Amino acid sequence: MKNEKLFAWLAFAAVAFFWGTTFFAIRIGVRSFPPMLMAGFRHTIGGVLICSYFLIRGYKIPNADSLKIFTIVGFCMLVIGNGLVTWAEIYISSGLAALICSLTPIWIVLINVAVNKDEKISKIAIAGLVVCFFAQLLIFNDNLKDFTNPNYTLGIIFIMIANLSWAIAMIYSKRQKENVHALFGAGIQMLIGGVMLDIIGTVKGEWVGLNPTSDGIWALAYLLVFGSIIAYGAFMYVLKKLPTTIVSTYSYINTIVAVILGWLWLDEKLNAITGIAVLLTIAGVWMVNKSIKKSV
Repeated sequence: MKNEKLFAWLAFAAVAFFWGTTFFAIRIGVRSFPPMLMAGFRHTIGGVLICSYFLIRGYKIPNADSLKIFTIVGFCMLVIGNGLVTWAEIYISSGLAALICSLTPIWIVLINVAVNKDEKISKIAIAGLVVCFFAQLLIFNDNLKDFTNPNYTLGIIFIMIANLSWAIAMIYSKRQKENVHALFGAGIQMLIGGVMLDIIGTVKGEWVGLNPTSDGIWALAYLLVFGSIIAYGAFMYVLKKLPTTIVSTYSYINTIVAVILGWLWLDEKLNAITGIAVLLTIAGVWMVNKSIKKSV
């Protein structure tokens, strides 16, 4: 039991760090890869590799009920969640994408209140929401001119939708009791979600624009290994082993890692306003996170 707990925390650390770097890798990748196909390639290949490993070792394909769960989670997290974020990063910075995605605990609270009519938002949660709202105002006020670009505005909206979909999938997945190895389940989700993304990219005609550079190929390889196989597999594992309140805090570290990488290598803005907004967002999300019941 002690080793299992240690492994869960190591897996959490992998999620917290590597997913922070994936915002940076996505930003590089979409410079030469069509977004839906890039997201589809990383998850399809990752899913094939993971599923092949377990099938070779004698694991059986899960029953229909489990496959239904994996399809729903894969669609919400990978198709809507990752697909929309990947598209949005064509037009917005990796740091801003990570900052918006750090609001997952807020969506979890709001979803719980909407679903459980008897549940009330605590005062600390309300205070946290206000702090986060002010932090977002700081960021957007510093980027008002960017809203003249409709793709920038749509990118912001898409990331918010992606974040909401991710939170819904976290709550849904946590409450399911399928008896399947966590990494095998993650592989099935990746395979299903990846194929869906490949189909969407094909329907959108993205194959015509597929002309990746060497940087784009390296970014895809990084996303495949560290973003999909390692981090997503670790995420599905810790989601079953640790409370949702703890798991959702990976977004604190994600944001810091993404903002620093974007500033160092992509010349993304990191001024006093951005720094204050990041700290306020982390503080606000922490306050909201404190209000989430550990049973979630």
